[in-house]
Amino acid sequence: MPTTFGKELLGRDVIDESNDKLGTMADFRIDIDTGDVVALLVSIEQGIDPAFLPWPTVEGLLSVPVAEVASIGSAIQLSR
Repeated sequence: MPTTFGKELLGRDVIDESNDKLGTMADFRIDIDTGDVVALLVSIEQGIDPAFLPWPTVEGLLSVPVAEVASIGSAIQLSR
């Protein structure tokens, strides 16, 4: 994941490869040992059933591995 400030990412839209909005970036998970960001925690868009998504939920937030991030701009684009 490119170097940036975490607070800059919070609140950005998270979109899938079809440019459909999946939700909003709410938080992220960090590997305590390495300091690497390992997952984005996404507040899922109303009407989307997380049971049909390939990622787990953690305390009501979708946990998307950073390997799924294709790019970061005004929105966070996922590769799938």
